[in-house]
Amino acid sequence: MSIVGPGRHIALLLPELEAGGAQRVMLLLAREFAARGHRIDLILLQATGPLLAEIPDEVRLVDLAARAHGLGQLGFTLSSIRRLGAWLKKERPEALLSTITGANLVAILARRAAGIPLRLVIREAVTLENHTSTLRRRAMRWLYPHADAVIALTDVMAEQLVRDLAVPPAKIHCIPNPVDAARIRAQGNEPLAHPWLQAPDLKVVISAGRLIPQKDYATLLRAFALLPATLSARLIIVGEGPERPRLEALATELGISTRIHLPGFDANPWRWMARADLFVLSSLWEGHPNALLEALTLGIPAVVTEYDDSALSLATCGLVVLVPPAYPGALARAIGRLVARTRSQDSGAAATSAATDAAIGAYLGVLCEDSINSTKSLS
Repeated sequence: MSIVGPGRHIALLLPELEAGGAQRVMLLLAREFAARGHRIDLILLQATGPLLAEIPDEVRLVDLAARAHGLGQLGFTLSSIRRLGAWLKKERPEALLSTITGANLVAILARRAAGIPLRLVIREAVTLENHTSTLRRRAMRWLYPHADAVIALTDVMAEQLVRDLAVPPAKIHCIPNPVDAARIRAQGNEPLAHPWLQAPDLKVVISAGRLIPQKDYATLLRAFALLPATLSARLIIVGEGPERPRLEALATELGISTRIHLPGFDANPWRWMARADLFVLSSLWEGHPNALLEALTLGIPAVVTEYDDSALSLATCGLVVLVPPAYPGALARAIGRLVARTRSQDSGAAATSAATDAAIGAYLGVLCEDSINSTKSLS
């Protein structure tokens, strides 16, 4: 099946549209697939989340409205499988791309329930360190090999899929996350009124992401507290999540509450990034971190934890300094050294655009291969 010629009917599946990197990638893919003449349905297990407003007009939203029916996560999963299977059987798309582990498992079982010819591609969004549940790991090992193709974001993730989940190497395609450089730059130029970002004598350190344990913002706060008093610096973390009360209490305990700002979710985090002096990624683990890629697109130097070996490839761009994860002292020293640097004005936008076009083409190549597989036995 060629990706040129008549448009294909492609469905994209997500649990919801919360403010995460996987969600933003899928919205970008939906927009770009549609721009290339394909018929795109964006399927959500539940149509919730602040990114609903960013669904392109040319993409059809499908809300499965899955419900737990009083049975907790099991009930929600069963409802999702039943409703997705029924939709697939009725609408019969030619290909389905799913991301985020729970949705991936639902997609594999729903294809079997629908019993229709359908090419199924799943995208694993994070490294397997994110999956601490033995039951979840077993389900992934049982089901992931039954997808027609599995997208890994890095070589490290590809190795994990083969080693830990027994996915056949021939089914794995390594495709880095695409970045919409033109959109990021345009939105980075939108107005933003904040006194710290307008004060020439202040250095602003920024991070962006959900306030969750994976991002290890506690280490970032401890590192910021270690910066010398002579350094006039402020820290802004754009994002929302369950860790907010803990982080606010820690900032008070460290005596830095007046020098940090947690503005919450912003649909346009790039206007904050574009005005900062330094970006920090303090994560314990990642897949292929969108926020970091976006910061580099804007030409912002970055201090990044070496969350796995794939981080090494990012350091070759000249803007990134790597430090060990969960090590406030090393992070503080790197922040203090880099925050004084002059921002680069050459972010390599042309290279980013070329890489994004290549990633979009690679996704379509995997989704639109010649063979459309029928439902497969899971025994």
